[in-house]
Amino acid sequence: MELTDLQNKHKGETVWVLGSGPSLNHIDAGFFAGKTVISTNFSAESLGFEAHYVFSHYHHVIAQLLPSDITTFVTLQCDTLSHKPWAGHVPDSVAFAEQDSYSAPGGAWNPLTSHKPKQGSLAYGSSSLHGAMHLAAHLGASYIILVGADCGTLDGAHRVDTYQVKNGHTPWALYEKHHRLMKQYLQETYGVKVHSLNPFINLNLEGHTFEGVS
Repeated sequence: MELTDLQNKHKGETVWVLGSGPSLNHIDAGFFAGKTVISTNFSAESLGFEAHYVFSHYHHVIAQLLPSDITTFVTLQCDTLSHKPWAGHVPDSVAFAEQDSYSAPGGAWNPLTSHKPKQGSLAYGSSSLHGAMHLAAHLGASYIILVGADCGTLDGAHRVDTYQVKNGHTPWALYEKHHRLMKQYLQETYGVKVHSLNPFINLNLEGHTFEGVS
């Protein structure tokens, strides 16, 4: 499968993009029934369902989630850790996003200026979430709803409880900055609206304690 095969496949739809934040603990998997969902890494798996799409910087993550009868997997042409292409047979359900460089982006990453995504490809940001957001726009989404893109802790938890990898990266200030830049890039480039789901009745969080960027 080629990335171009996915262009505008869900034109005009609302596409839901899952991060791995602890707010996912307060959302039932049934909420996503009938919705077009992109999972970042193991996020959908942690809720016990298979998403329509999975995006990851890591080939080993895709390999662990294969095979699937319903999921399309998108990853970088070269793995972000080894900088090497996919090893062995490439399943028909896997598409690759080619990059000019596979050196991990640092704090100066900016998709609007210095790190504009390669034409016909997807953003390679500091988090796989940025590529997942870009994939939603590539699919033709009119609205992107982020879920679990928390950029902080909820009741002291860094991630949804059932996530496969317990000790992930937690540079909240960096992710907060880069999420905003990615939102701006998608709005300016695709005209897509980007919002985030709050699983509580309002921003008082029903008594839960959130600690984010200081």
